[in-house]
Amino acid sequence: MVDIVTQGSEARLLQEGVHAIATITYEDYPMENDQLFTMESSEKAYEIDVALSGTGLAAWKPEGTAIGYDAEKQDFVATYEHKVYALGTIITMEAQMNNKYRDLVERAGSCLKRSLVHTDEQLGADVINNAYTNTGGDGVSLADASHPLGKGGTFSNMFSSFTALSQAAIEDAFIAVEDFRDGANLLIDARVESLHIPRQLRFVADRILKSRFEPNSANVATVNPVFDIFPSGYHVNHRFTSGTDWFMKTNVDCGLTIFDRMDYTFEQDNDFGTSNFRSKGMFYKSYGYTDPRTGFFSNT
Repeated sequence: MVDIVTQGSEARLLQEGVHAIATITYEDYPMENDQLFTMESSEKAYEIDVALSGTGLAAWKPEGTAIGYDAEKQDFVATYEHKVYALGTIITMEAQMNNKYRDLVERAGSCLKRSLVHTDEQLGADVINNAYTNTGGDGVSLADASHPLGKGGTFSNMFSSFTALSQAAIEDAFIAVEDFRDGANLLIDARVESLHIPRQLRFVADRILKSRFEPNSANVATVNPVFDIFPSGYHVNHRFTSGTDWFMKTNVDCGLTIFDRMDYTFEQDNDFGTSNFRSKGMFYKSYGYTDPRTGFFSNT
């Protein structure tokens, strides 16, 4: 179905006496994908990341015996398949000519840009919204208790059951992240960088993180160990669909990534047969992650 802006679509704007046009002046939240993702450019139809296990611990070699050998192993492959997202508008010549309050063609361009930005932001947030269901390169979901290690064993990047945001939960998550291991089960220098929450947890986070002393403690001299603990702070994402789930982003490379094959592009023309004005906007991107060690999750 194709929706077309005709004179009937905005009939009141053909008449005198309109004081203001709502929706034109709405403000939008700042773009939030930058807080979650590393942005990469691409010149191909898709991108592939390969995760390798590395080699394991060395073994004691008794005198006169041969040494043991180890080799890197491919853990898994993550594929980013770029997709085009597009939207257009059609405005009849009559609607454009007879509208008394605004240039509909110019307005169409502004509307399309806003639509593309909102789409882009939602697609990014949905990587986290679907963290417990969508399968990644290692064969399990982004947030999972049984991520396979290349040389045997598994690791978890979430609590065993849903854990509400609290001082104790933050402490436990920091400790868990510092036990992250590579594909050969060797410890890595994984550190928590930032906290990411839905809007419903904003004031909970304020109470936990902005007090130098433990919140709700009868002993006001008890130091709050998680005061200002996140190097990159905490961030509210207004497109997270759960009002209770939260996660911590780590310093691990090859984590949450957006590949940009083509940024926002806009075009306008006139249809010769109808004299309608046509506008379109599109972008060409992919959204995902490679290494699930990029985050630690509250469970859901």
